Amino acid sequence: MSMKRTRIHVNLPHAPHAHHHVAREHFAHIPAPSFKMTPIKRYRLAKKPDNRGEERLLLIRNLCVAAAAALFLLAMVPHLFAHHVKYILRGVAYVFGAGAYGSEMLMLTDNFKHMHPFKEMFMPYAFGILYVLMAVSYFLEA
Repeated sequence: MSMKRTRIHVNLPHAPHAHHHVAREHFAHIPAPSFKMTPIKRYRLAKKPDNRGEERLLLIRNLCVAAAAALFLLAMVPHLFAHHVKYILRGVAYVFGAGAYGSEMLMLTDNFKHMHPFKEMFMPYAFGILYVLMAVSYFLEA
């Protein structure tokens, strides 16, 4: 693959006149590839802008991450809660973390419509299950 910049001619839409508008023609410059594109990244870049469903999943993921972080920080404050309450806070934080990984899996696979190779999806699957197991272990300690 050449590292040379590629020049692509883009003809933008213009009013239906008999003459040609030169000012409406532009050249798009595509930067040289600087990183390896995984199939997931290629798919996400090639995909049309998605509907509100993906925005909703992104909002859910971000809210779950924020809630998990806040609960973990709250559980770290010394002498604020009893010992068993800290275990419950950490367990709930891990449940929110598992929810974040679940929504991430739904976003990457378009609600499991497009399955990607397991080696690319291993981390969300493994950490989602791990977070559920950690939540169960903290709930059992409380």
